[in-house]
Amino acid sequence: MDKDHEKMMADLHRMLESQDFKSEKDMRKFLDGILGKPIPSMPEDLLSPQEKAQDLVFGAYDLEFPEAKENIAEALELDPDCIEAYEYLGSHEPEPRIAMLFFEKGISIGEKKFEGKHLKENIGHFWGLRDTRPYMRCLQFQTECLDAIGKTGECIAILEKMIKLNPNDNQGIRGRLMLYLIEANNYEKYVKYDTQFKGEISTFALFNRALYAYKTEGICASSNKKLRDATKFNKFVLPKLLKQEYPSDIPDHYGPGDENEAIIYLFYAYPIWYSTRGAIAWLKTQKISS
Repeated sequence: MDKDHEKMMADLHRMLESQDFKSEKDMRKFLDGILGKPIPSMPEDLLSPQEKAQDLVFGAYDLEFPEAKENIAEALELDPDCIEAYEYLGSHEPEPRIAMLFFEKGISIGEKKFEGKHLKENIGHFWGLRDTRPYMRCLQFQTECLDAIGKTGECIAILEKMIKLNPNDNQGIRGRLMLYLIEANNYEKYVKYDTQFKGEISTFALFNRALYAYKTEGICASSNKKLRDATKFNKFVLPKLLKQEYPSDIPDHYGPGDENEAIIYLFYAYPIWYSTRGAIAWLKTQKISS
């Protein structure tokens, strides 16, 4: 979700909270009346300090970084617990170890804010709630930082927590979780999540299944078939692996089975395939059209 859309959803939420609906019918009538129309921002004097802080962060994404930092500083003055501010600072910090400090702060605030009754009532729906999304994004960004410094094992607990908080996995982190579980030889948990998402057909899912089969069954008809299925779905992964084309960055969009999806997969999976004894030699023996 881009920040403009997120700001629009925040404005809509605030508008709805300002209404005194007597029934669900009244609310639906109100929503029908604004359908297709621009959502106006609430007057600033009606906003809470927390809401003003959020708007300053939304605005920061449209500014050059020096000016944006002023927005963030002002936001944190208004609301020292503004998770969105720490998310912004972390996502604009190029050094992963420093970025992690910002994300850790956002996560810490979220753990305190959403514990207890809130957690009990809303577990499983943390991506569907506007207030918890910044916390969920900080968790995801934290795993990206850990991956960047080679601590993929530490990602597992965070990614598992994210799946527990949002079983639908709208953030699309299940493929990375299962990849790291294969790397850690934690096959019981890998099977658990592969079963949970058994209907998934994607580059991550298919190549993860091939790698899991190779590590648990060796070279056999079953693992060879899984590799053929994966390569049939995405023809770009195998050639890039064999040519040692390690991606330097992640594309901002992809389609099922296209080259960008292959690049995203290899961004995370390349070192794991190369650290798995015999895996690359196995790939070289496969007569699979690229």
